[in-house]
Amino acid sequence: MRKDRLAYFKKRLLEKQHQLVEEVGRTAVYGKDQEDDSIKDLGDQANTAYTREFFFELGNGDRRLLREVVSALQKLEEGSFGSCERCGEAIAEKRLDALPFARYCIDCQRLVEEEQRTAAG
Repeated sequence: MRKDRLAYFKKRLLEKQHQLVEEVGRTAVYGKDQEDDSIKDLGDQANTAYTREFFFELGNGDRRLLREVVSALQKLEEGSFGSCERCGEAIAEKRLDALPFARYCIDCQRLVEEEQRTAAG
């Protein structure tokens, strides 16, 4: 891959990393804001517990995505960015434009998703 394209993907990944770090921090703060020990009503306590769990799950998705972005940045530094983790072939640049942190080429991504559906089903 050309150096200018690698620089472009690095810039996009760093921007995404910054955005996710802010979002993870924000959801953690929102979750903590829901902790109010003075609540006496059982309905309010249930609502607070639900809201806290909601923000925790929201943060989990962001943290997972953040790990993928950090991994892609490491691959950029190591020189393996753009290679499928499963088959080793190059990931199409169109796919990387859409998902610069993609781990698999489109064919392997389909196989991974199929395996996950089979395992879950």
